[in-house]
Amino acid sequence: MADDKQAVIEDIRAAYQEYEAAVQGLSEEQLTKPVLGDWSIREITGHMIGWQEQMTDGFTRMGRGERPQPDGANWTDVQAWNDTFAAGVEGKEATALLKDLDSRVEAMIAALQTLPEDRFGEGKTANRMAAAAATGHFREHAPEIQEARNAGKL
Repeated sequence: MADDKQAVIEDIRAAYQEYEAAVQGLSEEQLTKPVLGDWSIREITGHMIGWQEQMTDGFTRMGRGERPQPDGANWTDVQAWNDTFAAGVEGKEATALLKDLDSRVEAMIAALQTLPEDRFGEGKTANRMAAAAATGHFREHAPEIQEARNAGKL
């Protein structure tokens, strides 16, 4: 796992490229076929967008010297957040969501870049948040999508 700010950002970009490669060339019909339980790539992408937004806001708060998690929010109920984010993209065009994800990744990286270097390092909050919302998600779901492609499910 990357430790310093630049390495974290490079790792996010590399992991995102893996996700982009996994979905590249898929049609809207393919992007809306279930590949992970009831979730299609649309829902997978939607839940990643939701976490990107949460972490971008969290990094922005950290840059102001605040706690990353907003008052009253509880990020520990991950499945509830995932379900909410996935449900929020129902009926939306998957290709548009993929484009939106691209801008969300860049926004998160921009927020990360505003943090001082001393906010990064093994076990530090910025590293854990970036791994959870970006590198971890991309590296979790890219192989699942590639496997579905290889199995002819898409």
